[in-house]
Amino acid sequence: MTPFESSRQLFPRGFTIIGTGRLGSSLALRLNSKGYLIRSLYNRTLDSCERIATQTNTDIFGTFPSRPADLGDVVFLCLPDDQIGAFAKKMGPVKDGPAWVHTSGATPAGVLEPLSPEGSGIAAMHPVQTFTIKNRDSAFNQCFVTLQGDPVLCDKLKKVVEAIGGRPLLVDSRQKIAIHLAAVYVCNYMAPLFAASQDILRDNGLEVRSRDLFGPMVRQAVEGLLSHPPAEVLTGPVVRGDTGTIDRHLKVLEDSPKWDRLYRELGRVTLELAQKIEARDRSADPGMMERFGSQ
Repeated sequence: MTPFESSRQLFPRGFTIIGTGRLGSSLALRLNSKGYLIRSLYNRTLDSCERIATQTNTDIFGTFPSRPADLGDVVFLCLPDDQIGAFAKKMGPVKDGPAWVHTSGATPAGVLEPLSPEGSGIAAMHPVQTFTIKNRDSAFNQCFVTLQGDPVLCDKLKKVVEAIGGRPLLVDSRQKIAIHLAAVYVCNYMAPLFAASQDILRDNGLEVRSRDLFGPMVRQAVEGLLSHPPAEVLTGPVVRGDTGTIDRHLKVLEDSPKWDRLYRELGRVTLELAQKIEARDRSADPGMMERFGSQ
């Protein structure tokens, strides 16, 4: 029996999704494409909710559930972090109701306890992925999905995750937040680095876009990082011990104190990483650390 067949038997009434933003819409469409029933959809505004309802042949949709009978066996709360607890308190326990699952990365399943004070039938299911209109058809493919909360429910949800193409990962509440934090470093913090790069180009009279100039190099670096440990793909003046180049960089940054601070901090941690490389010449390390500033 496939994960889909076994999990569909576990959830014969299908699923409800509350919040039809990027993640909620992607989840609804993916579940529907794999053959699951989307029993009902809800969203603060009806436009996106009605659009996804049409695409998934869902007859029940609105702004807030009005009858327990309209809910599926599992309700996915695809809401912003600060709205999950408020929804749980507003909804309260539902007699003989569904399982409740939120999709936040940084919020433990316990925020849903107003829906189930004893902790049964509540969980957090977080896809370690970014969702856009362009990747709706592929976002869940080989995507890790963390599961935390009621062990019985998480075990059932593993089959759903597998059926939609994901890779389930059971975690505790601290591990769940740690994964989200680690994701911020490798994903969210790329944006300010590109912003720093663009500012430096512009401040020095260059009109070229950072993503155009460095796109091929960044793609090559990411490919390396996805197949090798970070220390093995380090390049640049820190690894080489090129203090002259670092001095020239700092000279350019004299009128950009924000990016100067970031350069020195990143330089320091990069040097600490480079020092793990065997047979590397470390003679310039003290001078570089002095430039970057030690903690």
